[in-house]
Amino acid sequence: MRGKLLRVAWALLLVALPCVAAPQASPDSQARALLEDGRAYWNKKQYKLALENFNTIVTGFSQTDCVDNALLEIGRYYLEVEPSSEKARGSFEEVVKRYPQSDGAPGAYYYLGMIGFAAAKTPAELDDAIAQFKRLQRLYPRSREWVPRALHATGLAHRKAGRLQDAIEAERRVALEHPTSDVTAAAQFQIGLCYALLGEPLQAMEELQQVRNHFPESDWAPLALDRVTALYRLHGGAKPVFTRDPSYAVAAGDGLKDVRAILMTPARTLWIASEKVKSALSFETDGRKGTSLSVEDVRSLSLSPKGDLLIAARAAVRIGPRDIKTFAIPSDKPGVMKNLDKIAAAVITPGGSLLVSDDDKGRVYRYDAESQYVGNFPDAKERQVTRMTVDSEGGIVLLDRDAKVVGVFDEAGKLLRSVGPKGAGFEFKKPADVAVDPFRNLYVADEEGGVFVFSPTGQLLVTITGEDMKRPKALTLDTDGSILVYDERAEKVLRYK
Repeated sequence: MRGKLLRVAWALLLVALPCVAAPQASPDSQARALLEDGRAYWNKKQYKLALENFNTIVTGFSQTDCVDNALLEIGRYYLEVEPSSEKARGSFEEVVKRYPQSDGAPGAYYYLGMIGFAAAKTPAELDDAIAQFKRLQRLYPRSREWVPRALHATGLAHRKAGRLQDAIEAERRVALEHPTSDVTAAAQFQIGLCYALLGEPLQAMEELQQVRNHFPESDWAPLALDRVTALYRLHGGAKPVFTRDPSYAVAAGDGLKDVRAILMTPARTLWIASEKVKSALSFETDGRKGTSLSVEDVRSLSLSPKGDLLIAARAAVRIGPRDIKTFAIPSDKPGVMKNLDKIAAAVITPGGSLLVSDDDKGRVYRYDAESQYVGNFPDAKERQVTRMTVDSEGGIVLLDRDAKVVGVFDEAGKLLRSVGPKGAGFEFKKPADVAVDPFRNLYVADEEGGVFVFSPTGQLLVTITGEDMKRPKALTLDTDGSILVYDERAEKVLRYK
């Protein structure tokens, strides 16, 4: 009997043993697990779940060594997912103030610099951003991840300020001192682009070819090939040569009737805005028809700095697939606004302003990010602006139909350069559209004169004509520098390469 009782007691003890709590993981290990899981969520684009993990670390494990990295990730969230520069800056500043010796600190300095870089509108503001990048390099010179990023960003800031030689010097340091960094291919690409902007196309082609030679698997290699192809077409011979590609065709049916504008995106999606079908139609590189967006009385197309499609219609502007905005200006009666109902073109500037041209008043009006009226752009002078675009350096390009002039202005409205109405070897008769390539060359479609290509200094490089081009009404550029022209009489999109 006693033996049986002992066996029962022993069995009960064994059953109870699993219920005894195991030693709990330390706060540091728990925080590290949350951080790893949060980053895994981020990589899967489950951003809300990632943010919950990072916030849990900050609030529940504030004494662990993962807080700085959690704050860094929270700042990234408010930069990239739910944009709020104020919240992002708050997270990054907390890292540099509370955890200056942590491995998250150099990243925080980098992102603080990038926030300043993105918002900068003057050389002085760009210098403030550069100061953050220099601070990172001075305080954390051994950071293999962040020092090359800071150098690359310094180059971008110098380029934005127009200091191209300084940009080349910063990017060259990335290529020479950090050849295995994940930003080195981008830095080498920037070196080539800066030489092209400096008017040194042969050196530019050599530098861009280095991207293909040393980083053939990077995303920058195909872009470098496109830029080399475009530069060679413009500068590889005695003069530029563009020939029509007879194999190119876009099967858009009625979408090729009454076309008001065409636009090629960096992803090589071709948009065609047709009043006949009252839509903007998209076509992929293989010719397949993609998304269609309905729009009444379409006028022009452009791209925002973020890559959103802007469709200017007579009474409104569509930004992306859903956001439709109307605009008003002060009327003759104090305090009363009048809606614009003869919009001709619209564009978003690098600084975030929205410019809208109005055929009725012959003005271009500036609106802020909330679509609130700010004033005239660049001034109160009357202009019949039918096309607007932005070049690679932030120049705002306006085509004045009546004056037969293309003007390029900076964000503040200062005239940088202009072409037309006539000059050495050309005269605009009926300018209809304008485009600009990554090297700031201007392309102007004239219904009676063909397509004119001008250098950044206003020199005519080449005129494209021919029996196939009867009435060029709209044009856009492919990523390799090929020219796509909509011919109104032929009702076709022609490709010249």
